[in-house]
Amino acid sequence: MSKVNLIIVATINPNEKEAMAHYLVGVGKLYEEVHAKSVGKYKVTKASIGNYTPSFVSIMEFDNMAALNQVFDSQTYQALISYRYKAFLKLEAYISE
Repeated sequence: MSKVNLIIVATINPNEKEAMAHYLVGVGKLYEEVHAKSVGKYKVTKASIGNYTPSFVSIMEFDNMAALNQVFDSQTYQALISYRYKAFLKLEAYISE
């Protein structure tokens, strides 16, 4: 099986710092469990094309699709979703195999 990248494009909700902290700690633990690695996290300063300027782009590498699915299919992640909705004004995630 080949590596899988998760590309996250998000706009942070500045009014929900506690929700953000809770979400990031929880997701971080899930990433550790499957040995996911951070490829990079990039603060976005302006849009080059289009009108949407997210807060950041993050890329995570997983050993395989099963590891990525283990994170997002877990009960622990399901319990974090309400925090995710509060923490981000907009969040998109893309998979690159």
